[in-house]
Amino acid sequence: MAKAKAQKGSGGAAQSHRHLRARIAYLHQASLFLQSASVSTPTKPATSAHIQNSSSNHHIKESNEPCNVPGPATAQGNIGTPNHQDVPRVPVSKLARQFASQLRGVSRKSQIRLSIDIKRSVCKRCDSLLLPNSTCVETVENASRGGKKPWADVRVVRCNSCGYQKRYPQTGKRSLKLAERKKIANDQEMADQPPAATIASTTLPIASKTQPATSNQADVVITG
Repeated sequence: MAKAKAQKGSGGAAQSHRHLRARIAYLHQASLFLQSASVSTPTKPATSAHIQNSSSNHHIKESNEPCNVPGPATAQGNIGTPNHQDVPRVPVSKLARQFASQLRGVSRKSQIRLSIDIKRSVCKRCDSLLLPNSTCVETVENASRGGKKPWADVRVVRCNSCGYQKRYPQTGKRSLKLAERKKIANDQEMADQPPAATIASTTLPIASKTQPATSNQADVVITG
C-alpha cells in the first residue's frame, strides 16, 4: 500500500514527527537524570593514608616505580602532589552518554532541529552531557584590549572528558530567523490593511447608483 501523504496546511508534518519529538525529549531527560545521579555520588581517589596502610602489610619490593614508605619526607611530598588530594572526581555515566548519542542520531536521521538548550548541553566529540562545574567548565573570555568592549564577550565551554572546547559569542543583537521575519512581515501587512466593514461601506453607494441606470436601459429597450 502506498503511504498516505500529509495534508498541506493541516499540520500533517508536525503530527507525523510527534513520536520522534517525544523520543528525543525522553532520551534527554533520561540522560540528564542518570548524569545527575552520578554527580550526586562522586567517587574519591585513594588517599595517601590508605596507600601507606596497604604497603605496610606487604613486603616492599625494589622496582622502578616509587614506593609509598611512611615517613615525614614522603608524607610532605604526598600532600604537595595533586594525585593524592581528596578532591571528588565526577564520573561520566556511560549510559547517559549512550542516550545522548542516540538523541543526536534520532535528530539527524529524522532531520528535526533540536532546541538550543538541548543542542548545547551535549558534547559534539564524546556525546557527554555537559553540566556546569561537574562535567564541564565554563569561562568568559574577552579578547578586546583591556576587556573594555562588552560585546566581545565569548563564553567558552570545555568538556572535562575529552577537552573539547566550544565558544559562544555573548552578543545581544542578533538577526532574526527567516520564519520570524516572515511572521513579522505578515503581521505588518495585516495591520496595514483596512478592516472588511470599511470596504463594504465604500462599495455600497456605488452599487446603489448603478442599479437605476440598468433599469432605465431596460425600459428603453422594451419601448423601442
